Amino acid sequence: MATNNGNNNGNNRPKQRTEAQARRSFVKLCAFIGLLVAAFLFVFGGLFSGSRLGSILEMVGKLALLIAVAFPAYEYSRHMHKAWRIIFWIALVIYIAGCVLGLLSGFGVINISA
Repeated sequence: MATNNGNNNGNNRPKQRTEAQARRSFVKLCAFIGLLVAAFLFVFGGLFSGSRLGSILEMVGKLALLIAVAFPAYEYSRHMHKAWRIIFWIALVIYIAGCVLGLLSGFGVINISA
């Protein structure tokens, strides 16, 4: 007689992973990798501060941080009222525009300071 230790609901088949569980684990993986990449790129970008390489590294770090934050934020706002989803998209567009303006300013294409 096989003993059941509480797993697999009494059958011997392995428990299948649902699509929602797979999506949650993907979101967590993106958040972890994005945070890790952003941390290293911000450190190396700071070492090359004031140069084009430093600007590029900081831009890539900001985009990695965007990935780390955007996926979980979207998952959170997805199940909320429509106004919160609109606020999410507006904030995302503003963040991306800030990254692009910062990169252009770092390259000297535009001058933001007065």
